Amino acid sequence: MDILIKSFNRPYYLDRCLFSIKKYVKNFEGNIIILDDGTPQVFLDKIVLKYPKVIIEKSNFYSDKIKFTDKGIQPNSYSIPIDFWVENTKKASDFFLLIEDDTWFIEDVDFNKLKLEISEDNVVMTKLYWVGNPHINANKKSIINENIVILIPKLYTTFPFLYYIIFYKFKRFKVRKILRFLRINTNERHLAYYTIYAVAGMIFSKEYYSKLWNNHQNNVDEGLQLYNAVKYFYKNKSKINFARYKNEILRTGFMSSATNQHKEKYQGNIDMFLFNKIMNEAWLSNELDVLNSLPNDIEEQSIVWVLENDLQQRIDAKKWVSWKNDFKNQYQSIGCVID
Repeated sequence: MDILIKSFNRPYYLDRCLFSIKKYVKNFEGNIIILDDGTPQVFLDKIVLKYPKVIIEKSNFYSDKIKFTDKGIQPNSYSIPIDFWVENTKKASDFFLLIEDDTWFIEDVDFNKLKLEISEDNVVMTKLYWVGNPHINANKKSIINENIVILIPKLYTTFPFLYYIIFYKFKRFKVRKILRFLRINTNERHLAYYTIYAVAGMIFSKEYYSKLWNNHQNNVDEGLQLYNAVKYFYKNKSKINFARYKNEILRTGFMSSATNQHKEKYQGNIDMFLFNKIMNEAWLSNELDVLNSLPNDIEEQSIVWVLENDLQQRIDAKKWVSWKNDFKNQYQSIGCVID
C-alpha cells in the first residue's frame, strides 16, 4: 500500500512526516511518493539525503512556483495541481494513503493487517485522523473490527438532488436562506457529510478518489467533491463501506499554513510565504529542530526563537503567535480538539 504526500514548500514539516512513517509504519511494502508543487530544490535535496527511498514527483506548475517560493513571496497564481494528484493516484496501489506534508503518525500501525481488513470489507475510505471532531464521523451504526470501525453514515439525505438543493449550490428564491432559518441546513448536518469525504489523512480506493474529482475544472471546490461523494454513495451504498481507524493515529500541524488564504482574517496579518521561507532556511541550517517535540506539534518557543533571532527581523514573533492562535480557533470553533 503506497503512501502519497502532497507537499508545498514546507520541508520542515515534511521532515517530521517522513520521520514518523519510518518510525511507526510497520510491514510497509509500498512506495512513498512526494507530490511536490513548489518546494525549492535545495530543500528537496536535504529530504532525499535523509530519506533516500522516497520518490519525488513534481507538478506541471513546479518550475513557475519556485521562482516565487524561493524568494518567499506569493506566486502570481494559485493554480492547483488537481490533474497531477489524480494521475499519480491512478498509478498508485489499489488502496493508498494520502496525507499532506504537515501530518505525522503518533503510534504503530501494521499496513498489511490494515490493508487486509479494508479489502475484505470493501471500504473505499478509511480515516486515520479526524482532529477529535465527532461531527465528521457521524454514524447511525458502527461495526468494530480489530483495527477499523465500519461506519454506517448518518446523513440528512443521500439523494444527490436533495443534497444539491439543501447543502450545495441552489440559491434561487432565497431557498438556502430559508433552509438555514428552518434549521434544515445546519452546520452539524453539513459536517456529517465529511464521514464520506476528506481532503487527506485517509486511505482511499483508487476508484473512489478519482470519482471525488469528477468535473473539477481545475478548481478545488469541496462542495462539488462532497456532492460527488453523495452521488457515489447513493449509487453504490449496498456494495461499499466507510471506516475510521480504531483511534486517531495521525496528527496535523497548526503552526503555519501553505497559503495566505486567511491572511487578513487573523490577527498579525502574517505572510505565510515569507514565514515558510524563514522556517525552511532555519531547518536547512539545523537551527530549527522539528523532531524533538514529536508526537506533539512543533514547539511554539522553537519558532519564536527562530523569528526573534532572524537577523533581518522579517516577521514579528508576537504577531505570529496571534496568527497561530486565530488559526487554531478556526478549527476549535467547529468542534476540533487541538492540543
